[in-house]
Amino acid sequence: MLKKIAITGGIATGKSTLLSILKELGFPCISCDEIVKKLYQREDIQKKLIELFGNEVLNKDRTINVKLILEKILANSNLKRNLENLIHPEVLKEIFHFFAEIEKKGEKICFVEVPLLFEVSWEKYFDEIWVITCSEDLQRERIKRLKGSELFLELSKCQIAIKEKEKRAHKVFSSEISIEELKESLKTLLKEYLKEYSPHK
Repeated sequence: MLKKIAITGGIATGKSTLLSILKELGFPCISCDEIVKKLYQREDIQKKLIELFGNEVLNKDRTINVKLILEKILANSNLKRNLENLIHPEVLKEIFHFFAEIEKKGEKICFVEVPLLFEVSWEKYFDEIWVITCSEDLQRERIKRLKGSELFLELSKCQIAIKEKEKRAHKVFSSEISIEELKESLKTLLKEYLKEYSPHK
């Protein structure tokens, strides 16, 4: 039986770092952000995005202007809902396909990075939820270093507070410790998980 674990948190709290460590440790992983990037390359999706946001959403090199999308959905909740109705079912399809492929290979545990897990009520698709967190001050500092920081700061205000996400998690990790410390704690934990999910037990 495949154990499906969702990784979530806030903007710049360390989700991608946690996922990359798990990949390095050899666990099957997928990121919703990466799925969305691929969806934005699909011609059928691009056509629908043009219908929603206008021709300016498509850059000259046929890539999608993500900054424009963020600006527009922050200013218009109807556009945000329409975008979610377009993209979320496609993302879920990819996640379920990933589960099916991983299960065929006989894997015991897999991880999916889902930034808006609680916001879109996708908890039901997972056996466990891991939240990676840091202090609000550090989160703000990290966001300020990102390209398009003002947009991300606004976006973070629309999300469920990180403290609330911590309360809903099965496991909480801090990104304020070193990557090596985080890796060692994951190794220890996952050794136990693999014993627990061994078919021979």
